[in-house]
Amino acid sequence: MFHPVVLLFLLPYLVVYRQTANGMYALKWVVFSASFLFLWVIILLIGRVTGIFSDGDISHQKERPRFYSVTLILAFVYFAISFFFKGIFFPISIIAFGIIIGLLLFDAVNTRIKASIHVGAYCAFVITIGILYQTFIPILILPFLAWSRIVLHKHTIIEIITGGILGSIVTIATFLLGRYLYT
Repeated sequence: MFHPVVLLFLLPYLVVYRQTANGMYALKWVVFSASFLFLWVIILLIGRVTGIFSDGDISHQKERPRFYSVTLILAFVYFAISFFFKGIFFPISIIAFGIIIGLLLFDAVNTRIKASIHVGAYCAFVITIGILYQTFIPILILPFLAWSRIVLHKHTIIEIITGGILGSIVTIATFLLGRYLYT
């Protein structure tokens, strides 16, 4: 339930609905976003079948540069389309830009440490919900997510903390950029 794909499926609706109060319009952006997520999942599954990726979590650090490359291409196309149709002042465009920066940052850090993308994405989700809806209740799930990544032997504590810090920094910087652009 807390896989980054699930969070990326929920986020467009929550962001667009908060900005427009139009549920149908928000659902259109969910469908648009879901098409990219669907394509990304297909690429990931093909990578698993062909042996490019060992698992759905991209657990091996050496596999991550390929993963980041594919994800960056899809994120850039998503950003370009949202920018073309709605402009930079549309929240989804700003968030897509933040995702690109986040992927670049995670890729750079990956040369030293395998930062948890799950925890980074979840921290970004919590901060986004906190800023838009003035509630940080979803943060109560974070310790369980972190614990599960350790128990499953996917990450160490330092990798989880690094992922959380990176996800938080990128999200806060993205919102500050958005606030700057909106004023």
